[in-house]
Amino acid sequence: MRPDFVSLRNFDYANSTVHLWVFKRSTTATKFSAWYAQTDNVLNNKIIGVVQSEMKRITECANYTHLSQTNENSCLETTIQGCNFTDLKNLVDRPEPDHRIRSLKDLRNASGYLVKFSNNGQVIYAVKRTASNWRTSYLKTHINIVFNNGELSAAEDNGFAIEKYFDFYALNGAIFISNKSAFESVMEHRASYAQAFSNLQLRPDFSGLFTDIQVIRNYVGTNSIQLRRMARIEERGLFTRPGFLSAVQLVNGRRNWGLNFDNDTGRLIPCEQTVRTIMQVLLDHRLLSEVTELIYDVPDAVQV
Repeated sequence: MRPDFVSLRNFDYANSTVHLWVFKRSTTATKFSAWYAQTDNVLNNKIIGVVQSEMKRITECANYTHLSQTNENSCLETTIQGCNFTDLKNLVDRPEPDHRIRSLKDLRNASGYLVKFSNNGQVIYAVKRTASNWRTSYLKTHINIVFNNGELSAAEDNGFAIEKYFDFYALNGAIFISNKSAFESVMEHRASYAQAFSNLQLRPDFSGLFTDIQVIRNYVGTNSIQLRRMARIEERGLFTRPGFLSAVQLVNGRRNWGLNFDNDTGRLIPCEQTVRTIMQVLLDHRLLSEVTELIYDVPDAVQV
C-alpha cells in the first residue's frame, strides 16, 4: 500500500493541534489570500471527528488522471507539483497570530477553508471548497459555527457551517483527493485542460493525423468533459507510437468502425459522424474482450 496513504489514515488526529484557515482566490501573484480563524475546543473536537470519520470511509487509493473518478470509499493520489496548492500552503504555514481574521467579512464569499492537523512534527492539510457563501442554516451534514470576539465556535443557532467532509488532503508531497471536481475547481486544474488542448493542436504529430483539425476543434469546443479527454490524450500520447495511424486504419477495416482515411496521405478524415469514435481511439478506450469477442467503449483505460 502507498506509504503516504497509510500515514494519512493512521495519523493521530485525536491528539493533533488544529488550525483553521479561510482562503479566497486572488488575482495577485500569490493566487490566494488567507486568514487564520481561531477555534475553540468544542469546534476543534468536532472537526477532528469529521476527519476521523472520513479516514474510516476512505480505504482505497488510485492514481489521479484526467478521467479517473472516485467511489464512496476511494480517493485519488497526485503530487503537489503542477497545481496551486504550494501557493496556498505557503500562506497557511505563516505564524497564525500574525494573520488572524480581521472581521466577519473575511469569512463571507470565501473560496474554501483549510484545516492543519499538526502532531509530532508532521502536518496534514485538509481542504474544503465552499459555496459562494457559507450556509447559515443548521443541517445534519454540517457543523454550525459562529464568529464571536475573533474566535469561531460550534453552535446550533444561525451561523456559518462547515460541511462534514473534506475535498482533498495533503501530506508531504502527496495530495489525496476525495472530491475531484472540487479539487480541480479550487486548484484551478480545469484551466489546464484548455491549455493542454491548445498545446496539442500546435503539435505537428497530432494535427498531422487529420485532414482537417477544425472538426476536432468544433467537437471539443469549451465542453469540460471533452477538454478533459483531450488533456488525457495529450498525457498518454499514444498517437506518437510508430505505426499508430496505420494500425488504426487496419483495425477500422477489420472491425468496420466507419472511420474514413485519405487515400493519398493516409490521414483521418474527421466528420460529425466519426469524431466521437476518433476520440475513443485516441484515448485507447475502444477495447476488445478476448472472452466474448465484443467491443466496448470504456470511461478510463487502466493497463493490467
